[in-house]
Amino acid sequence: MAYIRRLPSGLWQATVRMPNGQRTTKSNRLKSVVEKWAKATEAKFDQGDIRDPKAGQIKVADWYARYAAARVIEAPTRAKNDSLWRTHCKDRWGDWPMQAVQRVDAQAWVGDLQETRRARHRGRPAASFDDPDEIPTLSAATIHDIVHLMTSMYKAAIKQDPPIVLTNPFLDLELPKRGATQVEFYEHAEADALYAAMERLHGPKWRTLAELGMDVGLRPGEIYGLHGHRVDWIRGLLSVVDVSTRQGLREYPKSMKSNRTAPVPPRTLEGMSRLMQGRPRTALVFTAPEGGPVDDGDFRNRIWYPAVDAARLCGNRSPGEARDGEVFVEGECGAVCVSPTHGIRRFSPRIMRHTAASWLVQDGVPLYDVQALLGHESFETTQRYAHLAPDAHDKVVQSWKRRASANPG
Repeated sequence: MAYIRRLPSGLWQATVRMPNGQRTTKSNRLKSVVEKWAKATEAKFDQGDIRDPKAGQIKVADWYARYAAARVIEAPTRAKNDSLWRTHCKDRWGDWPMQAVQRVDAQAWVGDLQETRRARHRGRPAASFDDPDEIPTLSAATIHDIVHLMTSMYKAAIKQDPPIVLTNPFLDLELPKRGATQVEFYEHAEADALYAAMERLHGPKWRTLAELGMDVGLRPGEIYGLHGHRVDWIRGLLSVVDVSTRQGLREYPKSMKSNRTAPVPPRTLEGMSRLMQGRPRTALVFTAPEGGPVDDGDFRNRIWYPAVDAARLCGNRSPGEARDGEVFVEGECGAVCVSPTHGIRRFSPRIMRHTAASWLVQDGVPLYDVQALLGHESFETTQRYAHLAPDAHDKVVQSWKRRASANPG
């Protein structure tokens, strides 16, 4: 039975005992309101709903703080989730009570995400673009990640005992389809131009780093975390064990298959050996300009993109490398090249990994060997490069030739 009393303030208060023995209350200036609430609450409990009526009033932001703190996940994953929450979820949902979010609200939010421009594109902040239309909208994969975060939060809330909410408004929403993305990679001439520009601007160490990425296909964090004692200098092999992340060095790679041994081309191995001269065997092979581990963002903005912008297929210098008093003609190629056709495409450092895989497949290396070299957990990931195999379309071409021979007219 509900207990109803009048408070010294003049309000009426109804108290109902929940199935777990705790009490829940509601106050109002009208006795009829609290009586109606008490009867409805008791009816829910009789039907097996053991949830505290006030539980769903917790703000989404407060629940995210509890949910995030309780999860046992890797530091990089935690950092990614926190970034997604701050950038795309907090302002939209933070002040909403958990129980107030409806499916129609969540679906409308997905539509807004599809119109949202990226914060950065090709290493440049969105504010640096003169035309906002040049900045792509969020990818389908990113939208899936954002919605998955909200879905997971609500799943955890439903699993609470007693549950905080009974339904998940973010579950099974209509999301943009993840299309098959085209595999991008540098052609050999572009890579050579990048190597030369990187050495001119920053020194041979960074050229060696780029060569290692382009030929062996290590992830950027695997390159930054490579130590001298992980390299078999006699046999020309390296072991991928340590990975550099934004949260520091991690002594194990992304997945079980990421922990692997890979060969190193002689030229690159020689460059790495020079970097280790006079240094402890356990030191990092590649270090930041000021010493210590290479920071991914710092490398991308201070080393990689300036070299990409300076790279010229003709072998000449870029406008940024012009000497004092040197004259050059816009749109033409001279000692200082400003020809729009002599630059290379502007990709992020991750293109090194795609380039390594693409070159190997083009040279006829079996996909399973490429999978082992790159440490892909799933063979489906490696199959993205299958169309680059030299014999990928042989049967189709042979069919055309047979038909042409049979029907010469």
